[in-house]
Amino acid sequence: MLRVVVLVKVVPNVSQLRFDPVRKTLIREGVKNVINPHDERAIEEALRIKEKRGAIVSVVSMGPPQVEEVLKEAYAFGVDNVYLLTDRAFGGADTLATSTALALMCQKLGYDLVLGGKYSVDAETSQVIPEVSQLLGTTLVTNVTKLDFISESTLQVEREHDGGYETFEVGLPASLSVSEKINRPRIPKPQDREIAKQKSVVRVGANELSKDFSVFGSAGSPTSVRAVYDSSYTRKPIIFDAASDPEKTVSKALAALERVLKEKPALTQPQTEARGDPSKRVWSVFLQGEAELQTAKEVLSRLSQLGYTAEAVFVGGAADYQVHSACKHGAKSLFVIPIKDGNWSSKVVAEGIVQAIMKEEPYAVFFPSTVKGREVAGRVAGALRLGLTGDAIDLKPTSQGELVQVKPAFGGNIMAEIVSRTIPQLATVRPGVFEARELDSEGCPTKQLDYNPNTPEAIRLIASRPVEFTSDLYHSRFVVCAGYGVDSPEGFKYVSEFAKSVKASVGATRKIVDLGWAPPHLQIGLTGKSINPDLYLAVGVSGATNHMVGVRRARVILAVNKDPRATIFSFCDVGIVGDYRVVLNHLKEGLIKIGQALNPA
Repeated sequence: MLRVVVLVKVVPNVSQLRFDPVRKTLIREGVKNVINPHDERAIEEALRIKEKRGAIVSVVSMGPPQVEEVLKEAYAFGVDNVYLLTDRAFGGADTLATSTALALMCQKLGYDLVLGGKYSVDAETSQVIPEVSQLLGTTLVTNVTKLDFISESTLQVEREHDGGYETFEVGLPASLSVSEKINRPRIPKPQDREIAKQKSVVRVGANELSKDFSVFGSAGSPTSVRAVYDSSYTRKPIIFDAASDPEKTVSKALAALERVLKEKPALTQPQTEARGDPSKRVWSVFLQGEAELQTAKEVLSRLSQLGYTAEAVFVGGAADYQVHSACKHGAKSLFVIPIKDGNWSSKVVAEGIVQAIMKEEPYAVFFPSTVKGREVAGRVAGALRLGLTGDAIDLKPTSQGELVQVKPAFGGNIMAEIVSRTIPQLATVRPGVFEARELDSEGCPTKQLDYNPNTPEAIRLIASRPVEFTSDLYHSRFVVCAGYGVDSPEGFKYVSEFAKSVKASVGATRKIVDLGWAPPHLQIGLTGKSINPDLYLAVGVSGATNHMVGVRRARVILAVNKDPRATIFSFCDVGIVGDYRVVLNHLKEGLIKIGQALNPA
């Protein structure tokens, strides 16, 4: 019978977390623990497989004994077994140490299919499934939106990536992370919850997985948290209430907006006191895809600015214009890892990068924090047992010679500084957080690396579908974003047409993307795009931290919301309280002029 293992994490309810600025810690008192929402979808998908084909579904989690009661909820859903890896030896585990323990448990149980959510809402690294897959040697696909069996040993899966959708045939055994779009989890019946409370969660200790405790917990963790701090924004909001006289109020708001645009300087990447060591060679990996290539250029610019010797690594070949662009963005030299057409998979790509790392010995390697980039980075980290920071939004050298990676955590409520004790250091970097600045360059040498791939991955791309609705959010100087306050899909369409009329790009919050009102590639925020326009117009956007982290580098923020208590009014430069359709109608003429100035023909 098919054996399905679902990897689950128990997490705090992120919306209830608060940050203590004095102690610089999260306040967990009174915060409820829950099964990670994305992992609930993995459980649901496993149960659907069980109902259609027959399967033994086992849930595996790692944590302290007190999470047992939360994990019993999995029994209420209908799983067969629940295992909790709990031991003092597991304490302080980072992603690699966690993945190691989970992979060993999968081997202990036996598996055909390993499932998990696309990320956990507390850490949001998207690293565990790729690292577990690498350690197990399984086929890997992440961010899966559809899953069907086409034979006893073959799946057909669709996955969403930053440029559209791809459909694969995947051979078992396989490891898949699922998107929130794959299903809607069932709600257990009250009687099933009562029965679940009487069942036992099987505890598993470290000695049942390995006699070598050095691979677990803090001892087996290459990365550690150097510091955490609040991610508050510093703007001085000017708020107008358009309830009584919208036309006059909006006119005043436009005048204030024009003044702020004129007076407020463009945001630049913050300078650090320490400088990077130019003797240290640091790589920016160029993968296939528009978002991947753009992010790699941004990383090159940042590394060059910090003083490191920045080098570009192209996977699969590099056109002349790409070589020229990499040199112009700070690359001192280029490496090309050849990949044959039709042999492109995360396993093959990662294997090529692993071979290149072992030969060239760089100090650090950075990947784009995209669906493809996270897959490859996780595999590389697992293969070489290296520390990997996920979704970095800044890179900072220290006077002690460290290269610190800054990443958001707990829904963007805090920022964490991560350091790694393994070389090369690895990190995925969020697109759009650094400025891609061109430098004077006379070119840079290119070196073709030898690559001899081992057994290809049991995966075949059978269809690719690009996104139909395009919007150049990364490069636009004027962006209009629609939030849940636009009320409906028709509201999003209205805002999209408005954006077009004022020569702006359109974006969306995660809430309306999840509802299907807007396409995924327009999502701005922690799990979407980070952008840096001159003017960001938030329409019906609440201002949640996990959204605002994506616009922290916007020069000026204009907010329109009918709720005077909306959080966005604490994080904007100019705010207008009122019905968005009425306000936008009065803003239109003034914003057309601003749009023409920001985006001249």
